[in-house]
Amino acid sequence: MRCKGWSSPSTLVCSAAAALVFAAPAGAHLSVNPDTVRTGALVDLVFSVPNAADPTGIDHVTISAPPGFVLDDGEAVAGWTQSRAGQTLTWKAGNIPPRQYTRFGIRGTAPPAAGTVLFNVLVGDRTGRSITYRVGLDVVAHAPRDDGARSLGKAALAVAVVGAGLALAALFVALYVWLRPPPP
Repeated sequence: MRCKGWSSPSTLVCSAAAALVFAAPAGAHLSVNPDTVRTGALVDLVFSVPNAADPTGIDHVTISAPPGFVLDDGEAVAGWTQSRAGQTLTWKAGNIPPRQYTRFGIRGTAPPAAGTVLFNVLVGDRTGRSITYRVGLDVVAHAPRDDGARSLGKAALAVAVVGAGLALAALFVALYVWLRPPPP
């Protein structure tokens, strides 16, 4: 949008409209999963970072954890190098081509108090352009306890225990049939 040469109020309105037109579509697709966690819970969060249309490609992503969130570590992403400084993880030297996205995972402990916390997610390209998104995470006192890989691990364990129990029951039935005396 061209706003130059307009009156001050018109320039302000034009600039705000341009910010909404150009920033909202990209920000609308940057997401965190899950978007709701339980207070004080160990969580695995996955940020889906898109490249809506940057022809040079996205080559660095920085995720800064909010106060109260205890950052443990970040997931390695193939083709990217990772570094950490305090509550901030940075992935560099990768590439998100136009109209593609990449997932960046972090692990940590949710804040002890309920509310919405905001992660700062800086996304930049090779030309030095970058934009920072503020991605909300709802922290609630009563939410599902498990999400993601931890739930799948517990489900697999439960299936294995049930399967072992059924196998043991089948063994006892087979032994009973084999060891019982023949009918008269």
